[in-house]
Order: sequence, then structure tokens, then C-alpha cells
Amino acid sequence: MKNAKCLLGVIIGAVIVLGACQKQSTNMAFERLDPDFGGLQGGKSVRVLGDNIRLDIGYSVLFGQQISPQVSIESDKALVAVTPRTIEAGRVDVVIRTDDGSVFRIKEGFQYVNQAGNLLNQPDEP
Repeated sequence: MKNAKCLLGVIIGAVIVLGACQKQSTNMAFERLDPDFGGLQGGKSVRVLGDNIRLDIGYSVLFGQQISPQVSIESDKALVAVTPRTIEAGRVDVVIRTDDGSVFRIKEGFQYVNQAGNLLNQPDEP
């Protein structure tokens, strides 16, 4: 009987430990970019802001049809993605794909701006 009580104690302890190790079910979400605009030439680092971003998987980020050449995890609140080059100015959807198969879309989340050589983003002098 003593062995049965000991075995029961071990099983209960294991269940408690395993229960504590399970990941909480949280919903990952992506909301906006900061900054949400950049030049046609690409190469700008932007933060993709969200909630409950998993730190244990990889991500790819598309700006319109173009994939970001570099994506990194900043925290559970943000990714950092480098904008790819494009040839047309305007707003594009931003799509975030995760290694586990989830897909998120920020509708018209980024605007490509034709800076026409004006890298400081100041109006042309007359």
C-alpha cells in the first residue's frame, strides 16, 4: 500500500509539473507598421507591431508581392522587416507568414513613396 501511495504522489506531481509547462493559449496578432511609409528603393527597417508574437518560430513579411530580404524578431510586440525595392508608388498590403503556417494581413499597411532623389524627404526648392 505504501508503494501505491508513493506512485500516486509521483503521478500527481508529474501532472502538476506538466500542466505548468504548457504554453498558454494566446492569439498572435499584427496591427500596424512603424514607420508605415518608405522610398521605392527599399532598404528601410520598419517595425511590424503586434501582440503575443511567438519568439520560437520564424517569419516572412511581404510588402505587396515583394518579400522582405531580412526579418528579425525584436520582442513579443514587434518584428523588424527591411522593405524590398519596388517600382511603383502607393499603398500595399503587408502579409506576415509564420513557420507554423499562420498568415496575417495588414490591409494597405505600408505606403511606398517616390522620393525622386530627395532622401531627406523635404520639398524641392523652387
